[in-house]
Amino acid sequence: MMRTDLRSARVPRAIALTLFAAALLPSAARAQPGPGPALVPSPGAEPEVVAEALFLCDTIPPGGRDLNLAVAIVSGEPDRLAGDASLVALPRLQLAMSLGERAGFTVDVGLGGHGEIVHTPAASLKVLLRAPGLGRTGLSASLDLLGSTHSLAGTEAGLGLGAIRQVGRVGLRASASVATGVSAWSPHLHAGASAAVALGPRWRALAEVVAEVGSGGLAVAAAPTFKLALGERTALLAGALFALRAGGSPPTLVVQLAQSM
Repeated sequence: MMRTDLRSARVPRAIALTLFAAALLPSAARAQPGPGPALVPSPGAEPEVVAEALFLCDTIPPGGRDLNLAVAIVSGEPDRLAGDASLVALPRLQLAMSLGERAGFTVDVGLGGHGEIVHTPAASLKVLLRAPGLGRTGLSASLDLLGSTHSLAGTEAGLGLGAIRQVGRVGLRASASVATGVSAWSPHLHAGASAAVALGPRWRALAEVVAEVGSGGLAVAAAPTFKLALGERTALLAGALFALRAGGSPPTLVVQLAQSM
């Protein structure tokens, strides 16, 4: 699970916690080479299963070693003189490693800002409960720790569950994560679904809907995303998350570069 710290930006809690969960993506399930896990049991045995997402919480274990860099661009605090909100760039670096065919972990940190070189570390242990296949839904789970460099009160622990399935040319994916502060009971739920379809050998289009349920009520957002394979082991993703409510804040933009090692 990825955490993007948006506490200094003027972003709705649902969007902040969405990016908190999944701003970087080793979350492509596929058989072909490249960044992300390969969840097809054996080559040639069954058709490939491709189900991707950029803004969902990520419960799928990585299939190798991936290094991912993402930058979220959000609306910051308004200028005191002009009154216009500035744009804030929030970079984050993640290392994803496989622990075998059915398990893996990710660790990540925010880069710069808040007067610190690195901040808000996070770690996640991910397990594949059932591999996807022809007419079979794949299941995965994750245990997540969302840290704070300032105090224990800002640290959260979470549990996530996910499912993926191929339906014709469309890869479907859904996930849900419940997290709470470790020092106080403050549960909130992040959930969503995505659909991915190939536009060609190098391009893929994704559509996602995510929701956040917590003490502030329910907030829902939707995102279109495009993925471009730059090479056999390198991919570039770009997406925009729009709050589905009247008078919502400007969309949050995320650009991510994924490199398989």
